[in-house]
Amino acid sequence: MDRVISIVTPSFNQGEFIEATIRSVLSQKGNFYIDYIIMDGGSTDNSVEIIKKYEKLLAENCKTITKEDTDYYIKKNNDFPWNNCLGIGYRRQSEKDRGQVHALKKGFRLAEGDIYYWLNSDDILVDDAVFQVVCDIFDSQPGLQLLTGDGPFITKAGKETGLHHVDRIQFKELLYLDYHILQPSTFFHRDVYREDYLKERYTCVFDADFFIHLLYDKVIYKKVNLRFGAFRFYAENKTLGLSKRRFKEQRKVSWTYSKNVFFFIISNIYRYFEIVLKPRYYGKNRCFDFLFNALRKTGYKLITGKPGR
Repeated sequence: MDRVISIVTPSFNQGEFIEATIRSVLSQKGNFYIDYIIMDGGSTDNSVEIIKKYEKLLAENCKTITKEDTDYYIKKNNDFPWNNCLGIGYRRQSEKDRGQVHALKKGFRLAEGDIYYWLNSDDILVDDAVFQVVCDIFDSQPGLQLLTGDGPFITKAGKETGLHHVDRIQFKELLYLDYHILQPSTFFHRDVYREDYLKERYTCVFDADFFIHLLYDKVIYKKVNLRFGAFRFYAENKTLGLSKRRFKEQRKVSWTYSKNVFFFIISNIYRYFEIVLKPRYYGKNRCFDFLFNALRKTGYKLITGKPGR
């Protein structure tokens, strides 16, 4: 049976980046179908114009078939660069919503695939072979429910500035210390998706809470040392722009899944330094650097029994 990958892209006023996101999806090569769902929150910039542009290009250069009540574009022009798989379903909505999580929920309600994935409108896939590699891994390991990999950090202009890489996935570390599952590099089977695991009360850590909940449910997962998605890291995004809110939300997530008071206190101290203070002071003050590095080693040793990453 041919694989179908459902990708949901939530977006709002991301005209600066969304074309690169769309292209990285439509350029994927391999023996699979792409079920691409773009959920625009009623953008007032040029986002909708860009989204419609690729719908028009697909319609002009492809024929259509219907599969599982969804129309898929099949390439009829070999020179057309944006359809290199078995077929692409391209659906879009543009209407006001309650935010990113609400958009994801609405998108996944439309999904037809057996593999689910979301790609934010400022992130991209690293190359055109990602989906085929992901399909091959799922095909080679029946029962696999969640696959996560590595990925580079990129600037607004798309320049690589670093690499998100981890060798292991450890629940205690996820819950109390450094959240290390890279969302743009994580795929999961539709059977483990639960809409209520995407919580609208979280603005910054809903993805962390979602994947922690899946691991708490003991899904079968695999970490691979392969690059899948690139995370765009810049001052205006949530990771950097809402650090205090992210700290507070991570506290709630930690307490939700474990009521270990000792670990919770260590976690609060560690994360306050990591999330709120480190971006401001690390590398600028030797005393702070020494204190932070000592805290990192101590926190990891107390909670995981292992040295810090």
